[in-house]
Amino acid sequence: MLKNALVILCSLGLLVSNSLSAAIQSTTAPISQYMTSNEPLMLRHADGKYNFSVPISDRVEPLSATLSLALTNSNLLQGNRSQIAVFVNDYVVGQLKLDPVNNHTLAKFEIDREYLKPGYNKISFIAAQHYTESECEDWSAPELWTHIDTVKSTFTLNYEAAEVRESLAALNELINDRVGSYPLTILRGDTAISDHYLYWGALIGQAAKLRLKYVPLQLEEKSITASGDNSQGFAIDPEQLKNDAILVGSKAQIGSLIPPKISEAIQGPYLGIFRQDHDKTHFILVVSGNNDEQVTAAAQALALLNGRFPDQQQSVFQAPLLHSDASLLAPGVVTPGNAYQFKQLAYLDQLQETGEASLELRLPADLYSTEDSRVTLNLNLAYGAAMRNDSVINIELNDTFVNAIHLKEAEGAHYQNYQITLPLRSFRPGLNRLKFKAELTPSVSGQCTYVQRNNLVAQLYPDSTISFPEAGHVAQLPDLKLFADTGFPLAQNASAKATVFKLLDTSSDSIAATWQLIATLAAQQQTPLFDIRITQGDMPDADNVVLIGKLGGIAQAEKLFADAPVKLGESTRFPYSFKQQHQASEESMLERLDRLFFGNAPKPEPVQISQANVALSQTGGLGEQFLLMSYPHAKGNGVVLALLGGDHNSLSQGLRVLESPALWNQLQGNVFLWDNQAHFDWQREGATMTLGDGNLRLTLTMHFSKHPWQWLFIVVLTLVLAAWITHKLLNQYQRSKH
Repeated sequence: MLKNALVILCSLGLLVSNSLSAAIQSTTAPISQYMTSNEPLMLRHADGKYNFSVPISDRVEPLSATLSLALTNSNLLQGNRSQIAVFVNDYVVGQLKLDPVNNHTLAKFEIDREYLKPGYNKISFIAAQHYTESECEDWSAPELWTHIDTVKSTFTLNYEAAEVRESLAALNELINDRVGSYPLTILRGDTAISDHYLYWGALIGQAAKLRLKYVPLQLEEKSITASGDNSQGFAIDPEQLKNDAILVGSKAQIGSLIPPKISEAIQGPYLGIFRQDHDKTHFILVVSGNNDEQVTAAAQALALLNGRFPDQQQSVFQAPLLHSDASLLAPGVVTPGNAYQFKQLAYLDQLQETGEASLELRLPADLYSTEDSRVTLNLNLAYGAAMRNDSVINIELNDTFVNAIHLKEAEGAHYQNYQITLPLRSFRPGLNRLKFKAELTPSVSGQCTYVQRNNLVAQLYPDSTISFPEAGHVAQLPDLKLFADTGFPLAQNASAKATVFKLLDTSSDSIAATWQLIATLAAQQQTPLFDIRITQGDMPDADNVVLIGKLGGIAQAEKLFADAPVKLGESTRFPYSFKQQHQASEESMLERLDRLFFGNAPKPEPVQISQANVALSQTGGLGEQFLLMSYPHAKGNGVVLALLGGDHNSLSQGLRVLESPALWNQLQGNVFLWDNQAHFDWQREGATMTLGDGNLRLTLTMHFSKHPWQWLFIVVLTLVLAAWITHKLLNQYQRSKH
């Protein structure tokens, strides 16, 4: 009897153990994944430091973590005094001696759950590095270093998946940039695909992407039919729900899929969030209404819900009152002719901690101004005393050095409106990053001298300003680099009203790719694009047209792509690099006279280089590759952008590969070809166009800034003419009066 009881207890224990182990999950990633740049980590000087953050999703309960470090330290360190300490959220979780003999070290640090939290967890390495036991030591000696291999060093998180909180206020916790690559399935209960449904999916994709920010979005589109009884729950086959899902459609379209209590609650534009019946760790969000207009209002409300309200499971909304003011700007975009305080932009001040402050701002995609236009920085700053004369704050724009602040006052200083100017041409369309890096040196140094460095402080105050000159709006198109940086011209100033997306086929793959591209545009604009238009009908009438689909499903491809740089159809004509054409700018007559008589050589204009490609025709198609091309729109004041895939290729998967930072940053030219392994090729082929605002004053200003002698000639001619007219008038006056 006792033996049988023991057997039963052991079996139960094994069953419980297996269930617990199944509930506990773990993820391991190299720490390079959490760093701003994928590169080795070097801790230098006597007190080297480095911080980075590890995201932990709000949808898990962290249990423990393991930090595995692979490091190599200098073989000249003093083993009795050198060490590295590891902090998690400013708590010490371990320390390690740095041995100059066995200087290749593999170490593991166990992190208990008390030190972990949902959100961003700060991990710090602080090294104490010495090469002597005496005080006669240079704290910045080059042999004081420790190298951490960020690829071999890993962070492992052990966790339990938490049940979804059924509240609309929890959407920002369920979808954010801490969840990692995020898959989302959009479900429809109607077999027919309407333009209304395409618009709803586009808004839902934007709502998800705007919460994810830099994390990849994996959209999937599915048509489903009722499976089973819906009296107690959703009549959806669990096999259709592998991840979070959003069910969208009118009450009539999804009525057979949802339980009666949800149908009764749909009394207008409706949003409701529920745990999935077979997986409580994932949700299904219902976006519905009594008619198409109400579903549209509910989808718009979902895209606008960026706060912690309403804190309830389901709600009926009114149609949002959207601003129609054309002067409204996308968040973070600066306008020419205005000044901004740093605190009004994305300003991060860490001069005291890391010696670096940064400012992020976005410029219009088609900004156009004179060569001598300057951006003015009016800085309010202070720095400490007893620093050496070579202490500076270096200024970098987009990781390129542009200027410096010399901290030359030995007694320290406090400046108001310390002015620095930068050329406007150094800024680029779209996102720009200004960095202020403090390089501070103590005034007292030398062998066997105590060096005190607490006075090495600098502060750049957030009420400093940056002002931009007046400028116009001109852009040379097509340009895939400009599109990748800003979304221009498909989206501009948080609006896509001049663009129509046309589906060349209605496969789920092409629909998902369309939604994913629109979500990317919204992320670039940092706000939803409510005026987006999607159609599957005839060729739309708009300034910009986006064609998306698979080549096999395109009828009359030769006619559709007649103006394209790549001819598609039964035979394909593709451009290949051959030779280059160099066209030098011509020297004007006045510039030639100025050079001959006064010896003033004008600034040489760079040669214009264009590609003289050769077009080869062949019967081969795209195969496993994808094509993105842009060319002037013959019937509109804009461009055509074509995103195409092969018949047996997943277009949405190919777009996800393209949107990876490594490949997206390579977009250029107007013809771009790539595959799932991120191999790519690009060309510039075909006609170009200039899109501008017709600003006559700016055009004249820019012309005469490049040709100042023409302006001087006009001024002299005007003065001579005025003198002649004055002379004639005086003579006439003299004759009439005398």
